[in-house]
Amino acid sequence: MPVDPEEGLVTDLMLGMMVVFGIDIIALVGFMWLTDNVSTAVFAGVTGLILGGFGCWIGWRWREIRKLDSADEPERSALDELKHRYAAGEISEAEFERKLDRLVEIEDRTERPDIDTEELATERSE
Repeated sequence: MPVDPEEGLVTDLMLGMMVVFGIDIIALVGFMWLTDNVSTAVFAGVTGLILGGFGCWIGWRWREIRKLDSADEPERSALDELKHRYAAGEISEAEFERKLDRLVEIEDRTERPDIDTEELATERSE
């Protein structure tokens, strides 16, 4: 079942199912519990299963919507990641400058047609 984030987290279908089936069954079992036809454990179990099922459904939709939202975000470039690490204080200014020079050097080398792509991949991973 595809997830449409435009519908929101709780859809009309989910709300309708909860009202039509969930609340009706809970009310029926609750009435049976009040008239001593079922035990408290049965009433609590049925209520827990219904609410837990709808909770899992909402959780699944939340996870799927988050996956779709994160897929829309582009990956950070090496330069953006370097800037982020410097701004967060993970690397010093000297290290930032050194890595920035290295990125510029690699970028210049990638524009040349005679460079080996495997060699560039190993340099970028360092």
